[in-house]
Amino acid sequence: MNRQVLRLAAICALVSAPATAGVLSGNCRTAEQPAATLLYPYFEVDLQRTDGATTLISINNSSSSSTVARVVMWTDWGAPTLAFDVYLTGYDVQSLNLRDLLGGKLPATSQIASPEGELSDTNTAFAGCDGNPKAVTALGQANWDYLQAAHTGRPLPGSTSQCIGSGQAGSQVATGYVTVDVVNRCSGASVGKKENTPADPAYFAAGGTGLASNQNVLWGEYFAVNPGRGFADSQTAVHILADGDAFSPGDYTFYGRYVNYDSRDDRAPLSSLYYVRYLNGGPFSGGSDLVVWRDNRDANVTARSCGTAPSWAPLGEYQMVAFDEEENPTLIPNSQAFPLASQKVQVGSSSLEVGKSFGWLMIDLWHSDATHAQGWVGVTMSAEGRFSVAHSAVREEDLCNFGL
Repeated sequence: MNRQVLRLAAICALVSAPATAGVLSGNCRTAEQPAATLLYPYFEVDLQRTDGATTLISINNSSSSSTVARVVMWTDWGAPTLAFDVYLTGYDVQSLNLRDLLGGKLPATSQIASPEGELSDTNTAFAGCDGNPKAVTALGQANWDYLQAAHTGRPLPGSTSQCIGSGQAGSQVATGYVTVDVVNRCSGASVGKKENTPADPAYFAAGGTGLASNQNVLWGEYFAVNPGRGFADSQTAVHILADGDAFSPGDYTFYGRYVNYDSRDDRAPLSSLYYVRYLNGGPFSGGSDLVVWRDNRDANVTARSCGTAPSWAPLGEYQMVAFDEEENPTLIPNSQAFPLASQKVQVGSSSLEVGKSFGWLMIDLWHSDATHAQGWVGVTMSAEGRFSVAHSAVREEDLCNFGL
């Protein structure tokens, strides 16, 4: 075995080391099961074409009792933009087209408007919730303008040079991610504010007694569709469980950056190390796109000069190794393939060059400065611009009870 292969073997061994040291044995309770928080790690909406790309999400209640879910949209820098409540009756499902949300149209759900199924409990009146379905109205034009500018990397209204997102997909394509949390009461719709979102320190209190609840009752999916191209694919939302007994102050938790890592969010963290297959050719002529969400560890993302990036960007990857189908590893040095909080990157593009058309990637999403951080990886493999398969990457480890 030559020295280069030995060096790469050592690198591969080291990839796992920082992400497992100090972790308790057992599952981190990040699984496809009802959860207190759902993460939809990336969305894309073409604002120019009504038959162009958009993203749909579904929010499902696994309980016979009604509940309230707080939906928050975030830019690809991790800034909250739109927040609103969805009332879910027992076993209810609410589907949202993000094109509608970016156009200022919110769903009309309430104790009165949402029907009860024959197996559902009687609808509950939650504090702060207006039972009158007519109370849910479209957002005003100023809010609509803000949302579209924020998610396309264009200057925010009232400014000629301040942006709060990258515009990575173009000035007419909105991108970002969505979180949904079970909450104890309604707090209304807002645009461009941290209050009553996970970025608000008052959002969480120990044991799920703040605005956010610890009830693990939500499940969901998301769908990338492009009617003009006859294209669609889907994946399961990322299900993040709450556990009031699992975490202590100083532990790494999913929303830890917003609570100064005192663990009062009680949310299980995601992994940092993933294995994912890629295929660029043969039946998959459209190649492979990776959807990657990352924890930027910044609790206060603010607007800055357009064309620049936040101080933490690019995040860089701690290490990334590409394996071909003959088990030959190649280190991708100084990788910055996934610089933002949310992105879609094609394998084999200038952002993520690989030597072979078929293989798999070992991706360590600790930041390049060795700051440990969680993330999520999914892949879509497509052919002829129409046919596709999509799934999440394999999680190699977890960050539960990982001390700071």
